Amino acid sequence: MDFSSAIRVIGSRLLAVLSFAVPLGWLAPACAGNYPEHPIKIIVPFTPGGTSDVLARTVAEQMALDLGQPVIVENRPGAGSALGTGVAARSAPDGYTLLMGSNSALAVNPALVDDLPYDAARSFVPISLVAGIQNILLVNPSLPVRNVQELIAYGKTHKLFFASAGTGSSPHMSAELFEALAGIEMTHVPFKGGPQALSEVVAGRVDLVFDNMPTAATMVKSGQLRGLAVTGSHASPMVPDIPTVASQGLPGYDVTVWYGLMAPAGTPQAIVDTLGKETAAILARDDIRKKLIGIGTEPQSMTPAEFGAFIDGERAKWAQVINKAGIKTAAR
Repeated sequence: MDFSSAIRVIGSRLLAVLSFAVPLGWLAPACAGNYPEHPIKIIVPFTPGGTSDVLARTVAEQMALDLGQPVIVENRPGAGSALGTGVAARSAPDGYTLLMGSNSALAVNPALVDDLPYDAARSFVPISLVAGIQNILLVNPSLPVRNVQELIAYGKTHKLFFASAGTGSSPHMSAELFEALAGIEMTHVPFKGGPQALSEVVAGRVDLVFDNMPTAATMVKSGQLRGLAVTGSHASPMVPDIPTVASQGLPGYDVTVWYGLMAPAGTPQAIVDTLGKETAAILARDDIRKKLIGIGTEPQSMTPAEFGAFIDGERAKWAQVINKAGIKTAAR
């Protein structure tokens, strides 16, 4: 199941969560023993204050209230996201150490990086998707294009340069998939972070960039950059007037930066199911959804089986794109 399929079934899924949470609530202790009996830790493999950190802390706060045990967020940045992800992979599979995983750590890096300290396909079991974030295809207003087809036509007769936050970043991967489906070649100009990449496009020194919400939406609304398309399968509530890439002649184009909860491989299924149902209940709350939408994300839960299938599909998609482009890097 892909992210768009998950969005389409959200209504029925949330109804099921709300309908059965109360009558079936007594089953969780029977299935998972007395879990949890002591504090739970969620490892975030990035620095505090970023999207994954905010998501983890939002979920942790409500989970602690619901489960009656502290849920602690531990930031373990380094080597991209490899250091913290590796620490989580080597943790005891007892349900007391979880990972806020991401598309970069679990779907992109397995094909991009040779020396990861974990096996993305075998080191973890999925619990639930938490949220996704769309990118926006942004161009300098001086570029004579106003939609995706005009950009493709322009790219076939002119040399285009695209900025990114670095090799393997979501903006980079968004552009690589765009090139592959559009049949054009663009020159990658990597920078050390998103702000610098955006600044170069605003200054007109680079033609375009894919950047994520909410920063990208702010750039469009301020008029500093022109938004041609959003990268997901549906319009974004932050910029509802900007159509998708797929709807502008590139069917199959779907890029979402996503985050979800994982547990070390070997974690008892009863505990995984308990945490999955708890995450779904948290993400069904209006106050939680409002908070997460406010930071530019689209909250969405999946069952462990759905999330596992989703990750497998994402890993296969990005392996094909990365191998075709011949991109490789080392864990930093």
